[in-house]
Amino acid sequence: MKKQRLRNTDLNLSNICYGTGNFGEKLSMEEAFRFLDAYVDAGGNFIDTANVYCRWIPGQTNCSEQYIGAWLKERGAYNDVVIATKGGHYDLERPEVFRATPAEIRKDLEESLRTLGVDQIDFYWLHRDNRDMPVTEIIGMMEELVKEGKIRYYGASNFTQGRINSAVRYTETNGITGFSAVSNQWSLASVNRGCNINSDKTLVMMDSLFYQWHKASGMPSVPFTSGAYGFFQKLYTGIKHGGDIQKAYANEKNIRIYEMLCYLHATTDASLQALSIAWLLNQPFQVFPVLSITKLEQLDHLVEASELEVTSDFTEKFIP
Repeated sequence: MKKQRLRNTDLNLSNICYGTGNFGEKLSMEEAFRFLDAYVDAGGNFIDTANVYCRWIPGQTNCSEQYIGAWLKERGAYNDVVIATKGGHYDLERPEVFRATPAEIRKDLEESLRTLGVDQIDFYWLHRDNRDMPVTEIIGMMEELVKEGKIRYYGASNFTQGRINSAVRYTETNGITGFSAVSNQWSLASVNRGCNINSDKTLVMMDSLFYQWHKASGMPSVPFTSGAYGFFQKLYTGIKHGGDIQKAYANEKNIRIYEMLCYLHATTDASLQALSIAWLLNQPFQVFPVLSITKLEQLDHLVEASELEVTSDFTEKFIP
């Protein structure tokens, strides 16, 4: 896989980030070890997790971090990968309460450090915003964790364009690095309004204004759900979509995109899934798509996409 240095950091990252939200839910620890091994063997080094992953399953805690921590220890892979984890997600039983506060972030972070078996998190995401806190206080909270050596860099996940723009203006004015990336939902496939497969109302999607902001500011994007559940690839291979996928992605724009992908597949022999991911990788600002897999053979699409270049005609035709 290709690697590139994340803007304004010294992190040299594979351009495909491995998402582990399905560890403990769809993949056992043994399977997770096998998939992590395969990802690293393919040249990947950027692994995404979160303190909340798996907590939605009754009786489970932070399984994803637990599996990764066990894998890091058994493989001695601490220096081979860059781990990004998240804290400050709302309480699943009380979603109306903001948890991105100094006390709750420290609670999540300390648990993540213990679980992963590390003294410092390479990249720490605020999983949700706290709109009750001024962005100046949020930046101050994160900078304190950097000064303490508990995290190296930090980013904003599911922040609106207005909030992240205010944060960037503040950090630029005060000579602070601040947020090094933004992680919101984005893929080549457009989602039908009100039909997102993940019904969480606090998720923030890339839109035209946010896209133009990324383009103008140069802020990197680390988008989740960036493979659109394999929508285009499944359409091509004749695999029946689940009702939720059809409801989310069946629209005229996506059919036009599908037709373009089929043409590119015929001329390049690249898979539709790889082409749809490559569309993200060839944007005018840094994009590190977060992708998870449930079968090892799906890793082939990610490796293929990592090295694939597509024309500007394609990338510019379907911008949000």
